[in-house]
Amino acid sequence: MLLLAAAFGVLVGSYYLGNMYQRSKVASESIAMLYTPAKTIAPFSLERADETGLSNADLKGHWSLFYFGDSYCTDLCPAAMGNIVRLYNRLAINPEIQQSLKFIFVSLDPLRDTPERLRSYVTGYHPGFTGVSGSEEAVEALAREFSIYYKQQEPDQEGNYRIDHGVTLSLVNPQGKIAAYFIDLTNSEHLATDILNIIKP
Repeated sequence: MLLLAAAFGVLVGSYYLGNMYQRSKVASESIAMLYTPAKTIAPFSLERADETGLSNADLKGHWSLFYFGDSYCTDLCPAAMGNIVRLYNRLAINPEIQQSLKFIFVSLDPLRDTPERLRSYVTGYHPGFTGVSGSEEAVEALAREFSIYYKQQEPDQEGNYRIDHGVTLSLVNPQGKIAAYFIDLTNSEHLATDILNIIKP
């Protein structure tokens, strides 16, 4: 009886571990990091590239994607924006979601990213993308809400400088709260799959 009980325990344990492995394999294919519950965003007010305002109220009733960067970035942002365009193209398999999902580029360099420059920059990647900026204090506060680290480096002799920052894409739900974020933007197929799985009821 003891031998039978031990054998049964091994079988049950193996089955349990096997299931855990399968679940972990499935989970590992996802690159989304979820907020449970969704994270509330403190009140903010920024300016769009067309000089109209953007606040918490403008995030209600639809899903949004937020990316923080700057138009003078020469490496991280061009690569990330290219990947985001590819993501949008993949979302075309569900046109309703693609059209209702708003993309917002928040400039971390409000001193140099004028509304005109931002408009040209973001629409150069996609005509439906929106660029926003604001005072240094407002941008810093919103970046903190999205857990975005950035730092302006010392200017060179010509006054040029770079801004070091992380590469994060954040998904905001129709209630205006952060539902998930992604730090790996290189696989547009996985990004699209995760976003569709989160957005679909």
